[in-house]
Amino acid sequence: MMLLFFNVFRNIISTFFLDGIWVVGFFYLLNKTFESDRLKKLSLYAVGMISVLLFFYSVMVSI
Repeated sequence: MMLLFFNVFRNIISTFFLDGIWVVGFFYLLNKTFESDRLKKLSLYAVGMISVLLFFYSVMVSI
């Protein structure tokens, strides 16, 4: 039973970070390409919302 919980937790974390690194990398390169304060604020909100959605997706896929 403990191994099952560990496996589910590992799948949630690995899925979240493997997909999340692409989101962070995309917005990092976007901000380096186009330097704008408005774009930086928009990117911060987008990364936050996408990260939350990716976390919920990771939980739903792993269960």
